[in-house]
Amino acid sequence: MTSANESKTIDRKEFMKQVGISFGAIMLMNCLQSCDAGGEIPDPNNGNNSGNVDFTLDLNNASYSTLKNKGGYVVVKPQNIIVARTTADTWIAVSAICTHEQTTTVNYRAATNDFLCPNHQSEFKADGSVQKGPATAALKKYSVSADLTNNTVRVFE
Repeated sequence: MTSANESKTIDRKEFMKQVGISFGAIMLMNCLQSCDAGGEIPDPNNGNNSGNVDFTLDLNNASYSTLKNKGGYVVVKPQNIIVARTTADTWIAVSAICTHEQTTTVNYRAATNDFLCPNHQSEFKADGSVQKGPATAALKKYSVSADLTNNTVRVFE
């Protein structure tokens, strides 16, 4: 008979099996939690608003200086958003990734005030809507406010 003071021992194989099951359960819980949250890590600098996109471009920064000129545009890589200053001196911001195959960055065409996907020639109007396929879904449009006194442009939802 086994006394109450004796401890139960397990062999190495059983121990590794239990460690593996425990590790798998922890990983599964983390995966399920991130799926429930939309699978995205929230941007810590989102301006504390309800939208996911809220950033400001400093036009004094060489990366964004083309926006000082009418017809200029930049692609903001971390957010994959194209920001353009039209020849009519208005501002546009849309998703930079073509909705056709999500593999190509669209270009802004100042002369026609629209966007062109260089891959399959899809065209999008300034508001992001499809002008010519093969794309069938519009580019997501964002709000833009410019403060040219301070040389800043804010893009937000």
